Amino acid sequence: MDTYTESLENRARDINPEDDIDYSAALVEVVGMFRNFDEALDTFLVRHGYTGSRQDVDGKTAFIKSRFEQKQIPQPRNIRKWYTEHKRIKKETAICICFAFGLSVEESEDFMRRICLLRGFDCHKVEEVIHFYAISNGLDYAETQKLLKKAPRPNPERLDFGEEVLYTASIIAAVRRFRSPEELIRYISGNIEQFGYNNATAYRYIRRMWEEISGEEGLASKEKKKLYRAFDDMDREIKEERAGEPEAHRRARSTRAPGSGDSLWEIFLQILGLSGNRIAKLNTDRSLKPILRDNELLHAWAEDSFPSRGGLEKILNGEHASEQLVHKTIILLVFYRFWVKTALKRNDYQACGGDTGRCICEINRYLLDTGYPQLYPGDPFDWIILHAVENEFPLLVFRDFMQELFYVKERDIDARYAAEWS
Repeated sequence: MDTYTESLENRARDINPEDDIDYSAALVEVVGMFRNFDEALDTFLVRHGYTGSRQDVDGKTAFIKSRFEQKQIPQPRNIRKWYTEHKRIKKETAICICFAFGLSVEESEDFMRRICLLRGFDCHKVEEVIHFYAISNGLDYAETQKLLKKAPRPNPERLDFGEEVLYTASIIAAVRRFRSPEELIRYISGNIEQFGYNNATAYRYIRRMWEEISGEEGLASKEKKKLYRAFDDMDREIKEERAGEPEAHRRARSTRAPGSGDSLWEIFLQILGLSGNRIAKLNTDRSLKPILRDNELLHAWAEDSFPSRGGLEKILNGEHASEQLVHKTIILLVFYRFWVKTALKRNDYQACGGDTGRCICEINRYLLDTGYPQLYPGDPFDWIILHAVENEFPLLVFRDFMQELFYVKERDIDARYAAEWS
């Protein structure tokens, strides 16, 4: 484990909302610890032959360009801006870098996971299954481009959960057996309708977990009846201010009882520890964006990929959602399901010996099964989950974190809320 990853793991373990520290200040410090793409890329370049100064932007840019020229690969545009403007790169560019530096499949997966914070090869996409095959078999970029031109293209449709689909693992197993590019093209052509179903495995898992969580006698309902404490207003001044609200407004801010038809939004808020009167003002748009946007306690990369009500609805309806959103939704639901089951069994949110390791293993199992990378402390959203898991009361610590995000933005949200009723 490198020093960067180890330091983030240690901070995840050491910070506790109940300790005599400024929790917000500690979280701000962690946000500053995450490296930008260009900083992570520097470590990669050094490992692959760069001997110049890390401060020499022109030197690093020239080194990257030279690798592309050597492999006769078109150079990405605006390489310099990766450094001058801390620009992130798209998946297509990351894969081109893998070709340019002659990485193996394993090295490519590691590059995309740790340096780019991207998913590895999604073999439910025609382009990426061809890239996977090419890198596995030592094909160069030009040969890969010829293969891409020969391959048919699917017509992506909404995922039908009632139909059988090819799972990612079965596609990879088949591709590893092929002895020629022609076999690969025949396989893609014979199963082309299946290649419109990227994320099929992940979507099915998310759907099953949501059914287990959200039913009338599901995990969320049981937790709400037995253990959950609503995120209600505790400040007397706020209560007094709202005492004069019209009755219709107070009713609009109330939440329904479990078992009486809690909405996806209400259950989603409960998972985050934000369900209750204090957060009900957000019901105007049913979005976490007012809390997450430009929040000093949340790294921008975590904001971009944070699970959302709208994203979850898309997944449940079989509609397209981004890889990052699907990835983080799996993590969130497995995390919640694990700890709420444990809490309901013991009537207590406290973790016991071995629970931490079992939770991490369960999350990683789901991620690997769906073609996503395992939890990584250098990913700002993954760090939040690891921070919670490494504490004595994981679900409560995760909710403390979410509530801390809310407190930072509460003044702005209250101002908007007051303006709506003025």
